[in-house]
Amino acid sequence: MKKEEGFPGQLSFVLPEKVITLIKQNRLINDLYFTDIGYYPQAKHHFRLREQGSDQYILIYCLHGEGIIRMKEVDYLIHADQYFIIPPGVNHAYHSSSQRPWSIHWIHFTGEKAMLFHRLSGECRDIKREKNSRIHDRLNLFAEIFRNLERGYSQETLEYVNLCLHYLLASFSHLQQFREVKLSDEDDVVAQSINFMLENLDRKLKLEQIASVVGLSSSHYSRMFQNRTGYSPIEYFIQLKIQRACQLLDKRSLSIAEVAYQLGYDDQFYFSRQFRKVMNVTPRAYRKR
Repeated sequence: MKKEEGFPGQLSFVLPEKVITLIKQNRLINDLYFTDIGYYPQAKHHFRLREQGSDQYILIYCLHGEGIIRMKEVDYLIHADQYFIIPPGVNHAYHSSSQRPWSIHWIHFTGEKAMLFHRLSGECRDIKREKNSRIHDRLNLFAEIFRNLERGYSQETLEYVNLCLHYLLASFSHLQQFREVKLSDEDDVVAQSINFMLENLDRKLKLEQIASVVGLSSSHYSRMFQNRTGYSPIEYFIQLKIQRACQLLDKRSLSIAEVAYQLGYDDQFYFSRQFRKVMNVTPRAYRKR
């Protein structure tokens, strides 16, 4: 038995062509937007065949159960806590398991930036359930989009839900960063060291001091930090200092020399040079702007 749609508890939104035309004309969201989005719970006998493929990328996120996705004559078994992206223009079919029917969230998305997700297509990718997995936060994003769409397709609604789409897709494509907020400092030496930096913005820290806080050698810690953040620990520390400097400069109650002193810089001119390296303007120019 095969069934293309209609499942108890399902939610689905297929945007009308007139609405999609409005999105294409909206420069705020026309580079990445969805045309269809939904949720099928316990979708027994769910089946879909597209011999000519789809015009959009299709993301299938399996929460429970399992199913088969067939693409380019290859079958992929997708099960709970995995997702799969089908690229546009590719012959494909998919169906739910008869023994363990899947519950899936799905999105059809397109736009100029959609192709940036092509690197994630064509294979099952894991989203393992861990203490920092933020599964419910991702589901809440889906729910937020659904709740807004239920109120119609006003311009404000279309803009909001498609801006949410960026965040939602990022929760798949940038899994580590999405989970960062829930990482335990006890388990994450990078987060632990950043906390130490934030607590000591008024000091002149050296690499050896920061590495010792997390119990690693300077070289090992520096490589780990660089791999995670793209910056050396000291570069990152300076950026945090300048970020704090911007906040102090915005208040206007402190002179530039006082701001420098609060951030551990005895030499105001050296502080200004560091500030300019990061912000590309001097502290004085930043405050005027």
